[in-house]
Amino acid sequence: MGTLGCINDMLQRDKENRELRKWGRERLRETRNRLAGIGKGRGVPDVSVEEMEEIKRKTVEKDKADDRRVFKAKLLIAACVLFVLLLGWLFWAVVVGVSF
Repeated sequence: MGTLGCINDMLQRDKENRELRKWGRERLRETRNRLAGIGKGRGVPDVSVEEMEEIKRKTVEKDKADDRRVFKAKLLIAACVLFVLLLGWLFWAVVVGVSF
């Protein structure tokens, strides 16, 4: 390709890049406008102070109940593991013949 072909190719790429940048700016502008419009139309929630306190109280109660349930589950698992270890130790003691 001669010098004229290289220059023509360079001008064509420049034109394509200019169009792509323009298209990208339009997409960014549309995205920005769409995101800016998402928050509009939302007012203050229609929840009174008493209702908010009730929701908070119920949430705290549920969290405490969940914590108790998790503690009981951990305790049950620990007891089962201890029981299995005890059975294993007893079985080993009987097989090996260790006297108590």
